[in-house]
Amino acid sequence: MLLNPTSLSLRQAGAADWPAVEALLLANKLPTEGAQAHLSTYLLATHNGEVIGCAGAEVYGSVALLRSVAVAPGLQKQGIGRLLVERLLQEAAARDIATLYLLTVTAPEYFAQYGFKRIKSEAAPAALKASAEFQGACPACAALMALTLREAPAGDATLPVAVLGAGPVGLAAVAQLIERGLPFVALEAGAEVGASLLDYGHVALFSPWQYDVDPAMARLLAPAGWAPPPAAELPTAGEVVRRVLQPFAALPTVAASLKLGARVQAVSREGFDKVKSAGRDRAAFVVRYTQGGAMRELRARAVIDATGTWNQPNPLGADGLPARGEAEASDRIFYGIPDIAGALRSRYEGRRTLVVGAGHSAANALLALAELAKASPGTRLAWAVRSPALQRVFGGGTADALPARGALGAALRRLRDGGALEFFGGLRITAIERVGARLRVSGLDNDQRPVVVDGIDEIICATGQRPDLSLTSELRLKLDPWLESTEALGPLIDPNLHSCGTVRPHGHRELAHPEPGFYTVGVKSYGRAPTFLMATGFEQARSVVAAIAGDLAAADRVELDLPETGVCSTESGPASEATGCCGPATEAKVALPKPGCAPKPAAAARCCG
Repeated sequence: MLLNPTSLSLRQAGAADWPAVEALLLANKLPTEGAQAHLSTYLLATHNGEVIGCAGAEVYGSVALLRSVAVAPGLQKQGIGRLLVERLLQEAAARDIATLYLLTVTAPEYFAQYGFKRIKSEAAPAALKASAEFQGACPACAALMALTLREAPAGDATLPVAVLGAGPVGLAAVAQLIERGLPFVALEAGAEVGASLLDYGHVALFSPWQYDVDPAMARLLAPAGWAPPPAAELPTAGEVVRRVLQPFAALPTVAASLKLGARVQAVSREGFDKVKSAGRDRAAFVVRYTQGGAMRELRARAVIDATGTWNQPNPLGADGLPARGEAEASDRIFYGIPDIAGALRSRYEGRRTLVVGAGHSAANALLALAELAKASPGTRLAWAVRSPALQRVFGGGTADALPARGALGAALRRLRDGGALEFFGGLRITAIERVGARLRVSGLDNDQRPVVVDGIDEIICATGQRPDLSLTSELRLKLDPWLESTEALGPLIDPNLHSCGTVRPHGHRELAHPEPGFYTVGVKSYGRAPTFLMATGFEQARSVVAAIAGDLAAADRVELDLPETGVCSTESGPASEATGCCGPATEAKVALPKPGCAPKPAAAARCCG
């Protein structure tokens, strides 16, 4: 059928257009994976109201991936595809896109007429490599092509890299920057490095020293006479700070660029708000922070956000909001892991304490309370969890490759089964109120029936943490919509889908954002997910710094060696109360696959054509 060109119109796609776009892609044997998430940047060709063609772009800062150029069967070779591609090129230039990329199996000659040229697959930007097309939607033998719309600016190498946070992962990034000779400034809100670890410094980690020391930090410490702790011993969180982080921070090369008591308030682009695009990636980052009561600013070529989540605890309320009356009862609520056997013993001795949460933080608090109850018989403890399924918190027992982690869960199981505590499974807290000198906790069970727990003296809230997203509200970030992790990590760590305390190897590609030069690492990269492990953060830091240095070969060479948890299920149910704060560990060594040409089924041969 021949169409009258004047009867064609082009418009942006909307959510309601997905069925029509999907049908076009399937009819042309093009991949649908990842397309719906980027539908807002798709352009449609319509005739008498019917969608007869489409073309899309996935925008990642100053680069974009052209995809899904499709025309309805029987209507090809009438210039519809050309109209779509030419308009997308115009829009890309208007959005200040520096380079357009595409993957194709059958049509390299077609796109060559627009100026696209073949390039090696490893030359693709990190953000594109995390896209669905690069992650397997297209065959590995698809040709990668690129079209330069403007020359990408070179970063100002005289500016430092800003590292936000001087905990274990932030200082691991500092070590990598020093080894690569890159200038840096590290900003730490606390009065000393590792402030969050010191907050629960009394807690024993379940991973031995061999997993608690970043290799680059160890290399830099060695010339100063530092000796590594015994690899098989289990440290406390405080010992990690005193024996590793503090000596490292005292090295002259670190101390000269470390600012303590420097609380970051916001990060943006110099002269650019979130909306403005043209020239954005040529602008330096501006990090605004307070120190000594004064507001200060730091210009940076790149930013590594390792600020963590420890100081952003989740509330007691099951709906993610504070329970009614929670603020008014705050003097009776401790968020985190109190030092029950030490400094805070008198707060809990002889009293009835309710621990809320189903992770390692809750386990540590309950076991400490149980020990206190043996010495002080008037001490009573109760435990409330939102889900009655406790497989993950009890762990894999003897099957856990980290014996201390397995023992922690086994001890908690014995405590629960032995009747030494009151257990409230499936309790979703909605309100807290004072009744005389004590607290009343109210909520609902799994069947929406009311539950009331009276006579509580103290509450320990161990329901996990969440990231502070206000710091980067003027940056273009791409986050998982419910975990608030970096987007690419979301499906890998979603506690709604699996209970594994591990995640496949990942690096700068999964940690990047549409804002070029900005990376989230450490526990903050996992958002609200409960499974982050310290050793994972060390490898994140190595990969990200290599990418900032331009060494993509090293940045892509991501390897981890993490012991299995001994428990893994895809049917574990919600586990939003678990935390991973109490012990880094490691997982099976796997090298991240590099792009190559692998055989694909014949039906997929034209998937990117």
